[in-house]
Amino acid sequence: MQHFLWGKVVLVLVAVVAVLQVVHLILLSRLEARHHHHDDQSDQLASAGNEVEAAFAVLVRSLHQGRVLDSSGEYQLVPNLAPATRLPQLRVSSSLPDIALVTQCSFNHLHRVVTLIQRWQGPISVAVFAEDHDLSEALWTIVGLRLCYSAIRHNVSFQLVSPLPAGGRPPLSVPQDPAHPCQLPTPSRSEQQRNYAGSRRFPNNLLRNVARRGAATEFVLVVDIDMLPSVNLRQDFYDFAVKNRLFTESHREDKTVYVVPAFEVRETVPVPRHKAELLQLADQGHLRPFYIELCWKCQVHTDYEAWQKEPPSSGVAPLFEVLWKDPWEPFYIARNSVPFYDERFKQYGFNRISQVCELHVAGYKFSVLNNGFLVHHGLKTATSFHVNKDMDQERNRMLFRQFKTELRDKYPESSRRCY
Repeated sequence: MQHFLWGKVVLVLVAVVAVLQVVHLILLSRLEARHHHHDDQSDQLASAGNEVEAAFAVLVRSLHQGRVLDSSGEYQLVPNLAPATRLPQLRVSSSLPDIALVTQCSFNHLHRVVTLIQRWQGPISVAVFAEDHDLSEALWTIVGLRLCYSAIRHNVSFQLVSPLPAGGRPPLSVPQDPAHPCQLPTPSRSEQQRNYAGSRRFPNNLLRNVARRGAATEFVLVVDIDMLPSVNLRQDFYDFAVKNRLFTESHREDKTVYVVPAFEVRETVPVPRHKAELLQLADQGHLRPFYIELCWKCQVHTDYEAWQKEPPSSGVAPLFEVLWKDPWEPFYIARNSVPFYDERFKQYGFNRISQVCELHVAGYKFSVLNNGFLVHHGLKTATSFHVNKDMDQERNRMLFRQFKTELRDKYPESSRRCY
């Protein structure tokens, strides 16, 4: 009996040892797998780091090889700094039967391209402004956007504008202590005013022209970087253009621009996607016409009341025409052949209206679309601007008077005036 008990004890001990050996092997296997996983992660991170640095080097090379002077000799331009990979390279005389969203910004607002491409889902041309000390960071941000967002890489073309340096341009290198390229910084409210508060005057009209020249499409919608279009606006307008044969040669000389009503919404609520959502937010007091507090007469001729009374429907179509009146400055979809912006206008004031004024004198019609819209996220108030806004506006007011006089010589056959 005693021998029998000892035998059972021995069997139990053997079983325990066997189990412990199995557990030991499992733990060793898992530990080895972790080492392999860690090594794989390290290899992936190293590979990603190499890819980012290689892409950064490509942009540096594009900058050095592609820069040209603007007409004033004050700025260096780099067209096609980083072209979209999905868009074909067209002949100079040809264009895509499509609509591109055209925008411009200082380098610290580039993060807004992420939400813009989600709404537009098509060709976008961005002109980026960066001073000497910001060039490396600007290139780094563009690299991150292209590597981390395939839609941006495929559809967004980046152009660069930089002031001509007084001395030698500093060398370009990966920024010190750079964030991961996918971790895009979002500027604070005070930093958001840097567009107009840098050491150089912000050349918004030059940027708009550079971005327009970077768009290889028949139609363009020029907007500010902080404005979002309604969902499907590009596709809806494309369908409208196809249906009405706007892409055909026989319609190329048509002088109609298609006004897209603009609104501003409280930062605490989401930007509406469709007209039904927009009307609901307006009823709740969260949304209002763009610039209503700062310059209502700059937008009032869009006739927001009539537009909001029109029930939402599918697609887009002209709702009514508006004869231009001073100082209306609507946002609109137009052929990329419309007059360019006067690049003498910099900083704040009269930069967009001068171009709209020229459209009027040149004989263009303004047709308001029924369902598409733009929304600025945040209400525009008097505190939204840099401290020298009034000085900028007065300087540009004097230039605008000269500009209107010049239009008479440019369009001697036109009976239209900008007043």
